[in-house]
Amino acid sequence: MKNAFLASKMFLELKLFIKKLFEYSFSTFQFHKNFFQNKSVMISPLGCGRVKKKFIEKSIQLIKEKRKIESLEEKKLRYGLEAFYNLATKTTVLILLAILFDFVLELLLLTIVYSTLRLYGFGLHAKTSLQCWLTTIPVYIGGCLIIKYCEFPITFSYIIWIFGFLSFLFFAPADTPARPLIRKNKRIRAKILSLVILTVYLIVFIYTKNPLFHNTVLYALMMESIVINPLIYKLSNTPFNNYKSFQENMV
Repeated sequence: MKNAFLASKMFLELKLFIKKLFEYSFSTFQFHKNFFQNKSVMISPLGCGRVKKKFIEKSIQLIKEKRKIESLEEKKLRYGLEAFYNLATKTTVLILLAILFDFVLELLLLTIVYSTLRLYGFGLHAKTSLQCWLTTIPVYIGGCLIIKYCEFPITFSYIIWIFGFLSFLFFAPADTPARPLIRKNKRIRAKILSLVILTVYLIVFIYTKNPLFHNTVLYALMMESIVINPLIYKLSNTPFNNYKSFQENMV
């Protein structure tokens, strides 16, 4: 009876979330449409590419006024500014949605746990900003709903931990074409640290009885194990173990 009640409540929360998300997307679209009178501007329900471009160009211009920068440094700055802009906009939307649906604590805890697992485990990244939006929102918001309302059976918990340790042992760190781990010592260090972090979480998991923490760690571990799996790389048409292509080119 309790599980049926929680499932019903989670379904209603999810239904309300989808409705609010559509309302937010439509209102954002209307705002950009009214704000930018120039018809050549491309409008996106989740943000405007022209706004990001102006932010990057203005930032680069301000830096150039202070000092001279080389071409390679400018490319690095543009990459960093774009990453910062994407992170800032997605974080803002996630926080607003968390406040709206009352799972700020779940979002904060999930962000901390998932980020620490990903810190040295790395994993697949979305290829475009739109893909990033379409994966980030469901993974985090859907994850918060699962963490808040679901109860993982003990057998399922064991399966996730075994699957997680095997995934980290064989596949971490999983680099990307944009950030290949060329040096062997860095790959070994990242694997060791990723396993250490995972072991720490396992110890805390065993000695604590907090359902919120248990659900968060299990969900984050499941997600990270998926994004470092070679099968996911293959399905997304992304090379796995990208450092090997650099080694082949050096021979």
